[in-house]
Amino acid sequence: MSALIDLGEMRHGGDGDEPLPASPRRPPGRVARVVALGCLALLAVTGAVAPARRPAPVRVPAPQGAAFVVLADRLMVADGPGTVGRGGRVVTGHRLPGGEPLWRFSLPAGDHVLGLGVAAGGLLVTSSPAGAGDTLSTLLDPATGASRWRQPGYPVATASGGLLLESPRAAGAGSVLAVDPGSGAVRWTLPIPAQGVAYRTDGHGVTQLVLVTPDGRVAVHDADTGALAHTGRVPAAPDGVSYRYAQVVADLLLVDGGPGTVTAYGLDRLDARWTVPVQERAGLWFTDCAGMVCLRDQVGGARTLDPATGRPAWTDERWLGVYPVGGRLLAATPGIGLELDRWVLEPTTGRVLGRLGRWRITGTDREAGRLLGLRHLSADRTLVGVLDVPAAEARIRAVLPGSWDECADSGTVLVCLRPDGGLTLWPVGR
Repeated sequence: MSALIDLGEMRHGGDGDEPLPASPRRPPGRVARVVALGCLALLAVTGAVAPARRPAPVRVPAPQGAAFVVLADRLMVADGPGTVGRGGRVVTGHRLPGGEPLWRFSLPAGDHVLGLGVAAGGLLVTSSPAGAGDTLSTLLDPATGASRWRQPGYPVATASGGLLLESPRAAGAGSVLAVDPGSGAVRWTLPIPAQGVAYRTDGHGVTQLVLVTPDGRVAVHDADTGALAHTGRVPAAPDGVSYRYAQVVADLLLVDGGPGTVTAYGLDRLDARWTVPVQERAGLWFTDCAGMVCLRDQVGGARTLDPATGRPAWTDERWLGVYPVGGRLLAATPGIGLELDRWVLEPTTGRVLGRLGRWRITGTDREAGRLLGLRHLSADRTLVGVLDVPAAEARIRAVLPGSWDECADSGTVLVCLRPDGGLTLWPVGR
């Protein structure tokens, strides 16, 4: 029988976040008094040395709702999607841990930042004109802010370290570009149908692109070379225009070839594997649950199918949602506001492996399966924890004064965004 790890409330005092009271002290004995007197005499001779003070936190300007990324010893800050209509096109670089400004980059007039990422050791800025329309991707040098390249499309990473730029459009006029992440040079391009493109992944990124046309033609392409791996056919879309489902989940292509049903096809041979009934209601979709197939909707709960047979594997209505992290499932139950009670599940059985406690999920670090969590404490403090999902455990990273929207961890500094704007760099060590 496995042990259940419960880090739910981390209770110490009456309200769950106060420290333990100090244990009563006994008067010092004769030996202790002699040692203390000796230490005082030594200090009188050599001079007292004050204990080292923790470095003060550093403020970095940032608008409310800013986007930010930590990359090595650099902090990059963008105006963020919340500033669309109020500028929203400035990106700045700062040195860590001191926060000194290094550079400032502005997107072309009318362009607005949608998000920040990392590619080929650079800062990848996604943007679009007026916050809508075609997405653009720009790679900046994190040391200087210089633009390395700019191409149309939304970035999607491949498993081998490549980069795809997707530009979906109506009437099948969209395309996918594969670019060299370092130079932006176009390696190959593919037109994508009106249904869009689905991606096969291996946990590290995309390995194949799957294109499905309304008449049921399927083409599977290699994500590195764009070469056609194989083709096949599935039933045409019921309305002849588009499928309700055309998803890649757990190495399967799921399409709705008949009313009230979804059929799974193996991606390697496009052979029919199984068919399941589905309720025709809005907000119902399939997701990959660490190798299992999850059927999700807006109501909540978890319904999991065996990817080999399509038969129900397990169901649990208590979960608000589940999603894969590091080969496990991270589930949630109601908590306080955005701070949900987090649990770790075994994917094939739904068995609870551990309780992480009440957290609001924020940024991730570079190690797969580890998230940062925030929890508001009394006296206007915030607990920052590292949520190690594969290990089913939470570890305290810091207790910060004040309330914070988002945080990122550089390894030695926590970078946190205030709700009213502005970033603070908190030295926390490793």
